Amino acid sequence: MKRIIITISREYGSGGRLIAKQLSENLGITFYDKQLIAEVAKKTGFSENFIRDTEHQRPTNSFLFDLYTSVATPSVPDQVFIAQAKVIKEAAAKGSCVIVGRCADYILRDQPN
Repeated sequence: MKRIIITISREYGSGGRLIAKQLSENLGITFYDKQLIAEVAKKTGFSENFIRDTEHQRPTNSFLFDLYTSVATPSVPDQVFIAQAKVIKEAAAKGSCVIVGRCADYILRDQPN
């Protein structure tokens, strides 16, 4: 079977996770969701709860402050996103899969299939 990567973006209450799970079972391919958080936690040393909370953090409303701090060092949410992107790319490289959320559609935008 040709390698395919399916990413499903969703909002709370949309049923996207259930749809993704059923799709992976029907296609017989790997399903990734919460285990990505565990893998990011292992790579960064942050707790899984911290990773979950950080995924939903927004930058400040100050453009100048955000610009200054981003030049000095990547913010914690940026560090988490970078680690998460690496984990998602590694998961996609392993073979066909369905990935739920976590900006996987953006992270894998250059991937064929």
